[in-house]
Amino acid sequence: MSTRAARMEAHPAPTAQMHSSSITRIGALGKPVGAVTAAADVLRALHTALRPLNASEVARAAGLHRGTAYNILRTLQAERFVSYDEATRTYAVSLHMLELAHGALRRSGLLDIARPLVQAVADGHGVSVYLSKVLGPSSLLLLDWVGGVRPDPHITVGRPHPSPTGASGIVLAAFGHSSEPELEVLLSQVEWHQKPSFPEFQARVKEAKQAGFAVDHGTLFRGLTLVSVPVLSPSWELLLILTAAGHSHDLDEHAVGALSRALQSAASRLSDSLPLLRLG
Repeated sequence: MSTRAARMEAHPAPTAQMHSSSITRIGALGKPVGAVTAAADVLRALHTALRPLNASEVARAAGLHRGTAYNILRTLQAERFVSYDEATRTYAVSLHMLELAHGALRRSGLLDIARPLVQAVADGHGVSVYLSKVLGPSSLLLLDWVGGVRPDPHITVGRPHPSPTGASGIVLAAFGHSSEPELEVLLSQVEWHQKPSFPEFQARVKEAKQAGFAVDHGTLFRGLTLVSVPVLSPSWELLLILTAAGHSHDLDEHAVGALSRALQSAASRLSDSLPLLRLG
């Protein structure tokens, strides 16, 4: 484990400060309910932690008094949203949350609209295909994936992963709104198998902007080729990214060209279907 990861595990970072105030988030919808906001902060603290946390660690990470955090944890445990390990006296997000996540995906329209498109590309080209939502300039949320190639076993549905990395990171940089200084800082904070220099990264971003897709030949994950395309709103806002992953020895220049065209076709159909999707 790296020194940075060890520090994060030993001292979970406060999550309350990572979000804007509840009043800002609620806006014109009405007055926020403090207890609900605190419970949300507790769930975020558990979700982002690298390991289960005890009540004191949850309180520190969520910016709450220990007694308040403890009562919220017990309530969430009773509602099956949080699990408790008696031996270690620690809490973690419960698998019951997957039921809510599935419900959200079902109502979003992604399973009905995006899954058939993703599956068709995967079956037609012998690759795995990933659909990610853009969370910001440095993070993607994996919404769905199909196929047998899984580049990173630690990236699972519902878990944010850092960017800019690989082909999806190049697309994020090409079609997002980050400035060059911001991108240089972001690139310095992520890991690749063979990280490009920033000038090399900039050149790949420029090429992706012109071509409408990005390709990574094994520099993020050794032996794997990644192809990513943007899914844009009518106003050209980057909302989703489609990424295909396959073994490099199976994806020569001709295969990559055909795969990129298939992904762009699927992305175009997804863009047309955006009014039917709930991505909030």
